[in-house]
Amino acid sequence: MKNKNNARKKAQRSLSDFESDLYKNAYHDSDYQHTIKFYFSNHFSRIHAELENFGNEVTNRLEPLANENNLSCNLPRIEKYNPVGECIDHIIHHPTYEEAGKIIYKTGLLKKLAHSGLLECLSFFFLASQAGEAGHNCPIACSAGMIRVLQKIAPFPGKDYYLERLTDHDFATNFTGAQFLTEIQGGSDVALNTTYALQEKDNIWRIYGEKWFCSNAGADLFFITARFDQEISGTKGLGLFLIPAKWQGNKNHFMLRRLKNKIGTRSMATAEIDFQGAYAFQIGSNEEGFHFVMNDVLHLSRLFNAVCVLGMVRRAYHIALSYAKHRVVFSSPIIHYPLVLENLARIKSENTAMISAIFATAKLQDDHDKNKLSNETSLLLRLLVNLQKYFSALLSFDHIHRCIDVLAGNGMIETFSPLPRLLRDCMVCENWEGTHNVLRMQIFKDIFKYNIDKIYLAFIHDEIKKIQQCQQSHILIKKLNMLEKELQHFRQKEIDLQTLHIRFIVDSMAHLYCALKLLIEALDQNKSSSTSKLDCYYYFCKIYIEEKHVQYDKDYLQLINRIVL
Repeated sequence: MKNKNNARKKAQRSLSDFESDLYKNAYHDSDYQHTIKFYFSNHFSRIHAELENFGNEVTNRLEPLANENNLSCNLPRIEKYNPVGECIDHIIHHPTYEEAGKIIYKTGLLKKLAHSGLLECLSFFFLASQAGEAGHNCPIACSAGMIRVLQKIAPFPGKDYYLERLTDHDFATNFTGAQFLTEIQGGSDVALNTTYALQEKDNIWRIYGEKWFCSNAGADLFFITARFDQEISGTKGLGLFLIPAKWQGNKNHFMLRRLKNKIGTRSMATAEIDFQGAYAFQIGSNEEGFHFVMNDVLHLSRLFNAVCVLGMVRRAYHIALSYAKHRVVFSSPIIHYPLVLENLARIKSENTAMISAIFATAKLQDDHDKNKLSNETSLLLRLLVNLQKYFSALLSFDHIHRCIDVLAGNGMIETFSPLPRLLRDCMVCENWEGTHNVLRMQIFKDIFKYNIDKIYLAFIHDEIKKIQQCQQSHILIKKLNMLEKELQHFRQKEIDLQTLHIRFIVDSMAHLYCALKLLIEALDQNKSSSTSKLDCYYYFCKIYIEEKHVQYDKDYLQLINRIVL
C-alpha cells in the first residue's frame, strides 16, 4: 500500500510540474525569437522587449481568460430588446471577453499594421493566437482587412474617424470590423449573392438582404458585398459597402436572427443577419469593390488565418512537449520513447517550416506595399498566401490532434489543458476563408489565367540561386526541376484529370516554398552555432522533398532527438 501511495504522489507531482510549465512565457521559444531577430535586426531590442512582455501576458492572463470565456455558461448571447421594447440586438459577453480584448489590443498590433507594416503586426498576432481564436483573433483579422482597404480609397465622410477608431489600442473605445460575404447559397460561389444595395444620395446607400455566416456579429463596422445593380449577374454586379452598426447615433437597420452554435471559436459571436435598408457607404467604384474583396479583404484574412493556426499549433506543441517530459510511464518519462519523439519532431519541423514561410510572405507583402513592386509580385503574393492558408490549415488540425495523443486520456479533458479548445478552434479556422478544394481550384484558375505557375518557378529559382553555394540547397534544385516537368505534364492533361492533379501540384508548390524559406532562416541561425532549424529542415525534406521512404536508422533517431530535446 505504501508503494502505491508513493507512486500516486510522484504522479501527482509530475502533473503539478507540468501545470506550472503551462505558465511559462509564450515568447520563450528560441526558434521564434530567432525569426524575430532575422526580420527585425535594426530594431530588435524594442520589439523583443514588447514581445517578451506580451508573451508573459498570453500564458498567464490571456489563456486563462479564454478558457473561462469558452465555458458553455459564459458564451455570448443576444439581448433582443431593451426594457421599453425597442429592438437593440445587443450581444452580451461574459466579463472575461472584455478582459481578454484589453490584453490583446493594448499591444497596438492594429496600429502597427497601419503604420509599421504587416510583419510587425503578425509578430504579436502569432503570440495572441497561442491562446486560440479567444473570441478576438478573427475580429482582428477582419479589422486588418478593413484598415487596409480604407487606407487605399478616396476620402468619404467618417473615413478618418473610422480608421482612428479601428487602430485604437484601447478595447473599451476602439471599433472592431467584420466582413460578411456568405449567403445561404454558399460561401465560395459569391457570384450567386442576392443581397442588394440601392443608392439613396451621393455615396449613401441602403442594403437589403440576408447574410448567412456573420462572424463578429457585434462589430462596430461591417464590410459587406451587395449588388449595386440587380440586372448585372455574377461578381461583376457586386460591390463592397461599409455599414456602421450605428447610424447617426441610432442602431442601423438590420436584425440578428440567431447566433450560430459552432463547434469552435465559440467565444466569438457568429450570426445570421437580415439587412432591412441599412445605411452604408460604397467602398471604391462599382468596378473596384469586388477587387478590394479579393485582393485585400480575403487576401489579408487568409494570411492572418494561416498565422492564427500556426500559433495554435506552437502552443499545443509546447504543451505536449512539457507533458512528455513530466509524464512517467513504465519508469521512464515518455519523452524518451522513440514513437513519442518522432511524433513531436514531425509537428515541430512542419510547424517551423510553415512559420518561416508565412513570415517570408509577410515580409514580401510589406516590401510590395511600400515600394509598389511589379504586377507579377502581386500575383505571386496571391499564390503564396493561398498556398500558406491551404497548407497550414491542412496540417495544423492534425498537429493539435497529435499533441492530444501525447497526453492520451488527459488530452481529452477540457479542464486539464487548452488542447481540446485549440482543436475545435483550429477546425473552424480550417474552413474559414476558403476550404482546401476552394483554394486548390483558385490556384488552378490562376495557372491558366495568369501563368502564375511560371511566376512561381522563376521566383523560386531566383531565391535558390542566392543560396546555391550551400550543399543543403541541392535537393531543392532537384525538386524544382521535377516540379517544372510536372507542371508541363499537368498542362497537357484533360481538364477533369487536371482538376484531380491540381492537389499534387499545390502540395508540391507549398512543400518547396516552405523548405526553401526554412533553409534560409536555418543558415542564418547556424551562424550562432544553433542547428535547431537546420535539423527541422532535414526532417521536413525527408518527408516532403526527398520523396523516398524514411530510413529508420541511428542517424534518424539522433535527428529526432536533436529536434525535440
